[in-house]
Amino acid sequence: MSKVTKPVVLDETAKQVVAQMQLQNEILTSLASGINYKPTSIKDVLNVVRAGQASKVFQVGDQIIVPWTDIATGQKYDVPLDIVAFGTSALQDGEELPSMTVQWHYATPFGVQFNQYQAFFYATEGLAAGTYYIEIGTTWGDKGYCVAGKKYQFTLTKPVPAGGQLAGFRGAPDQAPSTWKVYSYNSKTAVDAIETVSVTEGSSGTSLGVLKFGGDGKLNCLQRTAYGYNRWSQSAMRQWLNSDKGVGEWWTPQNDYDRCPDQLAAKAGFLTGFDADFLEVLRPTKVVTALNTITDATSSNSVDPLETTYDKIYLPALEQMSIEPQLAGEGTTWDYWKRASNMTTKMKQYQTYPQIRTFAIENHTSPQYVRLRSAHRGYSHYAWYVNSSGGVSGYYYAHWALRCAPACDFC
Repeated sequence: MSKVTKPVVLDETAKQVVAQMQLQNEILTSLASGINYKPTSIKDVLNVVRAGQASKVFQVGDQIIVPWTDIATGQKYDVPLDIVAFGTSALQDGEELPSMTVQWHYATPFGVQFNQYQAFFYATEGLAAGTYYIEIGTTWGDKGYCVAGKKYQFTLTKPVPAGGQLAGFRGAPDQAPSTWKVYSYNSKTAVDAIETVSVTEGSSGTSLGVLKFGGDGKLNCLQRTAYGYNRWSQSAMRQWLNSDKGVGEWWTPQNDYDRCPDQLAAKAGFLTGFDADFLEVLRPTKVVTALNTITDATSSNSVDPLETTYDKIYLPALEQMSIEPQLAGEGTTWDYWKRASNMTTKMKQYQTYPQIRTFAIENHTSPQYVRLRSAHRGYSHYAWYVNSSGGVSGYYYAHWALRCAPACDFC
C-alpha cells in the first residue's frame, strides 16, 4: 500500500494558489465595478503580474518609482521605471510565466565599460624575461598603422607567471606604432601591471603568434585586443548589472583574455543600490543576444548565432527598442518603444530619432549616450547604442564606458 509522506499539494503551495485566486477575483471585481485596482507596494505589483492581470491593471507607459543609491558615493535617486511591455518570460528550468517588463526611464548616473581592452596573450606556462615579437595578421584602418605582415617586438625585464597575461596594442589602427605599449600581468584578475614596456618594429626574440581578426589559436583577436569585446554573455556590463557585491568584488574574468573594467575599483554592483523589497521580486529570465561573426558565430564553427543567458537585469536589444535588428530573434518589440517611435514600422539603423533619446537621472534635460546589448555582428569590438541626439549606431567601442537604461522582467 502506498504511503503518503508529504501532502500532494503542499500547504504553502495551496496558500499561494488561494491568495492568487483571491487577488484575481479582487481585481476582476474592481474592474467590473469601474474601480481601478491600486497596488501600493512592489510586492502588490508582483502579485498582480503573477495573477496574469498586469495588462488589466497597468498600461504601457505607466511608471513605478523605486529608490536606488550609488553605494560608492551615497547619492540617492528616485528612479521611474517605465512599463514597456506585457508578455511571458522563461525561467532557467523552462517554466514560462506571465510577466511585465520595466525599464529605467532615465540613464544611470555613470557609465560602465561594456568590456575592457582584452589581453592579446595568455601565459599558460609562463614567460621568462626576454624579447618577444608578434606579427600583425590583418591590415586594419586607413592610417597605415596596422599593416599585415609587419612584426613588432618588445622586451620583458621581469617574468610572467603561469596564468598571467600580456595586454597591449590598444587602439592599434588609430594609434601610431611608436605609441604602442605592452602590459604584463600576474593573473587575469591582477589590477596593476608587473611592468609596461615599449614596442618597436622588428622580429628579434621569440615569436608569440599572429595578431589578426579571429585570432590564430595562440593570440587573441586583434579587434578585441585593440578595443574590447562585444559579447553580452561575457561582458563587464552584464556582470555589473547583475551583481549585489561591493566595490572591487563584482567582476570575474570570463575568458583567458578578459581584463577588469576601470569601474571595478570605484563602483559597487548595480543591485547593491536597490532596497531589499525590490531585490526580492527579481528573477533571472531568458535573454537572447546575437553573436558577432568574427570570433563567436563564424562561418566555420557552426555555433548558434543566438546565445541565451538568464539575467535579473539586462539591456534592451535593437529589436526590443523597435529598431531593425541585424539578426531577428533577440526579443519581441516592446510596445513602449514602438509607440515612442511614432512609426508603423521599425526604426532604421544609422538614422536619428530624437523621440527615443534618454536623459540623465541626475539632470532630466541632459540627453545621454546609452548602451544596448546587441553586438555589431560584423565586428568583435563594437556594440550598438543610441546617442544623445537619438541616433542609432553600431560603431562604439566596447571599452568605452557608456550609461544605460536597464530593464528587468517582473514575473
